[in-house]
Amino acid sequence: MSIEDTSGSTGMVHGWGCTPTEDPPPITIANNDHTNTKCWSNTFIKGWRRTALYAIIVLLMMLVFLNIALTLWIIGTMRLSMKGIGPIKIVKDGIHLEGQAWILDNLVASSITSQIAQPITIRSHRNFTVLVSEPGLSEQAKLVIKRDSVECSGRMFEVRDAHGNSVFHASKDEVRVHANTMTVNGVGGLSVRNAVQASLVNAPPGSDLMLESLTRRLDLQAPQSILLESRAGNIDIISHSDIKLNSVVGAIRINSSNIIIGNLKEASVVADSSKNTWSKKIYQLCACATGKLFLAASDALCETQDDKLCR
Repeated sequence: MSIEDTSGSTGMVHGWGCTPTEDPPPITIANNDHTNTKCWSNTFIKGWRRTALYAIIVLLMMLVFLNIALTLWIIGTMRLSMKGIGPIKIVKDGIHLEGQAWILDNLVASSITSQIAQPITIRSHRNFTVLVSEPGLSEQAKLVIKRDSVECSGRMFEVRDAHGNSVFHASKDEVRVHANTMTVNGVGGLSVRNAVQASLVNAPPGSDLMLESLTRRLDLQAPQSILLESRAGNIDIISHSDIKLNSVVGAIRINSSNIIIGNLKEASVVADSSKNTWSKKIYQLCACATGKLFLAASDALCETQDDKLCR
């Protein structure tokens, strides 16, 4: 007999399956335990799904509030606004920065200017490099400022004044200084390895001018003439060995009221000189075949018996 028939015979209404009723189910039902187990399983499954759904919703709400809080914190910390980020403001011509900026990698810009009446300072712990190049090509110009040196590489280096006029020009072929005077201060002076071309070389007022070559010779060359002039002092030419004056076409002229050649050797007397005592202070200048000069008595023959004198 089925459950419906049993209920009809007793006059009582019982629920289907797991529906609770006031009266216990008949003992004659053989599958009562199986039905109760199925009822508890469905209830547990439905409760777990509901709990998991609520937990996921709560977790999503927490993540949403956490993201909102982090977004507000980032905006407050970085001072984000419609005009820029903190001290960095976006203007019409570029970016306006107030304060200091730390650059960790490369900075690419067309121009960097300071505020009105304010200086600009660029600091680096090791070195500072300014590089100008074109995409796909090698380096064109490079300026490297190190701790103890400044290096500049490029085809040409030029310094201009406030009016745009060239002051200093340096290239692989030549170096030019566009100035009225070039002054070198220091004990060592100016050291040149090859050659110097100049229209005028003079010393400052109150100082001496000295042209010196420590280990090699010193050449002064000009296509027309060389003028050595001292208006208020002496001109000294000092050499460890010989001093040679050669003229290929013209002559060597010495124009002076007094010509003094000191420390010349005196020849031995080859004839009796005058008995006048004052004549001993007057000598005649003689020359050997080798070009050496010597002194002889004023009334004696211009020759000497000492062969070592003309060697």
